[in-house]
Amino acid sequence: MDQALQEWASLASDEELDAGPRLEDFGGADAVVAEAGTLAAGPQLPYLLTALAHGLDTIPADQSAPLLAAAARGLRQPYAAWVLAEALDVVCTRPELAARLGNRIVRDLATLAEDALAGDCDAALAQPAIVGLLRLAVAGGSPHRLLALLTEITGTEAADALDRLPILIGIARDHFADTGHLLDVLNALENQPDLNPTTRADASFELALADERTALEAADRTTVDEQLQRALMRFAELDRTQEARLDARAHAAAIEAVLAFADLEQNPTGDNNARQRLTDAADQLDTTAAHLAAWTGRMHQLDWLSARSLTQSAWSKLVTTLNTAQAHLDQPSWYNPADALHDLLQVYLASRSIHAPANDSPGLTALISPAVEAPFVRSQGLLHHLEQALAHDPQFTNHPDAQTLYDAVRQKRQQSTGEPPRQGAVPGKALEGRPALAALFQSDATGSRDDLDPHQLDRLEQLAHQLTKGYTPTGNARVDTHLETLLDILKTSPAWKPRDSHYFTPLLEHFLRFLYDRFDAQANLYGERTAYLGPTRKNADGTVAGWNEKHLQDDFHQHISPLLPPGTVTREKWDVAGGRADVIYTPEPASRFVAEIKWRTKQWKTHETIERDYRAQTANYTATGPPFALLLVGDASDHSAGYRDIDDSIWTIRHARSATEIPRLIVVGVLPTTRPTPSALRVGRSAGPAGR
Repeated sequence: MDQALQEWASLASDEELDAGPRLEDFGGADAVVAEAGTLAAGPQLPYLLTALAHGLDTIPADQSAPLLAAAARGLRQPYAAWVLAEALDVVCTRPELAARLGNRIVRDLATLAEDALAGDCDAALAQPAIVGLLRLAVAGGSPHRLLALLTEITGTEAADALDRLPILIGIARDHFADTGHLLDVLNALENQPDLNPTTRADASFELALADERTALEAADRTTVDEQLQRALMRFAELDRTQEARLDARAHAAAIEAVLAFADLEQNPTGDNNARQRLTDAADQLDTTAAHLAAWTGRMHQLDWLSARSLTQSAWSKLVTTLNTAQAHLDQPSWYNPADALHDLLQVYLASRSIHAPANDSPGLTALISPAVEAPFVRSQGLLHHLEQALAHDPQFTNHPDAQTLYDAVRQKRQQSTGEPPRQGAVPGKALEGRPALAALFQSDATGSRDDLDPHQLDRLEQLAHQLTKGYTPTGNARVDTHLETLLDILKTSPAWKPRDSHYFTPLLEHFLRFLYDRFDAQANLYGERTAYLGPTRKNADGTVAGWNEKHLQDDFHQHISPLLPPGTVTREKWDVAGGRADVIYTPEPASRFVAEIKWRTKQWKTHETIERDYRAQTANYTATGPPFALLLVGDASDHSAGYRDIDDSIWTIRHARSATEIPRLIVVGVLPTTRPTPSALRVGRSAGPAGR
């Protein structure tokens, strides 16, 4: 059996190695059944489970039953902790296998964890067993046994059994309702002098995060400030006593910046103390976030827990918000800490999200975030962006109805100060069907005008939804993986350093999300704005009204403008590398990033075709800035037989114009446009890329 497995591994492709062996690779189902007990009791258990998962739908019951029984015994009495961890990773990523193993796996894992905590078996088994219970519960199982087990921990258990357990307790508290019992457990672990200092530090960090979450979930500013102060005290103390806890230092700097914002809002004309605090906190976070990414980037992580690239992107957004804000402190609107609070919320959500199989899409993975309502943060963030739209968006700047809506929101908030928001309130007929705008009022506003311009209201509602979508780290984990792959390529550049790395990361994330969203979107997703995704239309005189580069540029510009700090995104700017750049993101004068937009009607077969036609111009726009850029190509060629997938449509160009120049790294995205509806597609005569 070992020889067959070694032979398979030596001949398998990279894709086959990733997928794992099948029963045939062991010599067939009969051979595996005969050796099932031995395989399950040894280090081959993960391979047995993988092969069983592949063959569940094809092997008969008289073969699947003994294999499932052997697998269950192997999980109940594992060869070693690392074997159990790998085996459970197989089970938790294959819901069909977990379902066939049934509830007994939950009972067995709970018993195993209890025995490990009590010292009746290897203490190292506790962590993988509890991880398995947690992942199964998040994926849709019952958390009852998990929570019962965690709440009984006293801190007097075997020290090795409690390794990293505070992290799991914190995650469990995030994803399941908790009455405070898990906080009591964390307090007990923090104050247990006989424990490993790292375990106690983990408990302290989780308690600080709990205070941070309480602040984010608060419904009023006073509670937000109080809880942030508590969290800051814990993070700062942890940073002082544990030099390696860069995560605590980053959270402390972020909270200090938010509190400085709040002080500036309360006293914008006061002394420079709050301004200096903000500057110091921004600089500290800039440095620490970079060190944190470098420190954790190549370390072993809990892959199922850490949405690594999204967490990195969330930190980068917060750094960008703070750095940009320092240049705008003379503008009263920047005294509103809503942006920084919102970014802090996204850091929290991204770092606490869990990869799990998607229930509605077999074979795909979803990213499940904890439910954090954050009513104050979200409503203040929407209000802040309404203020910025009125200040910077030409569609709203001089429009009386937009100003009327804003005045109504402010007036209603002043009237309802101290009142909790009432659920289900609809502020006037004008806002029926526009829940994001309605949420701004926080309470009933039936007296507001009902004759407001519906187009303006729709535009604001759309803006609010885009903001929510743009900042939410949930959905298919393919996006996270794709972003992580692109970031790994960018990190190979010697120029990938703060602050440019912090600035470009969120821009890249929004670019990637834009492409994923538009690949799936129907042409009427946002009305006229996204009509270019669909077939061309005819004018009244019968002539064809074709789409062009401007339609794509308008859509991309409107997509990223509200997601990046106000005033940092411009378009059609002259005197950039001797020409005119399409969309420019300038978080600070020394950091300018260009997104070049192109419209293509010719078919393309290879990446080299796109690179040959557009690489030189895009690279030239980086001549006086960081060597990073975006290239967005609207592919308006013939799509009658369909179009290539998104993985084949996004890649990175590495281009140096001299032997001594730092190579330019250009992230390319080719978006199929002017495409027919799926029902109109037909198989082309040739199967080559040009026919797709």
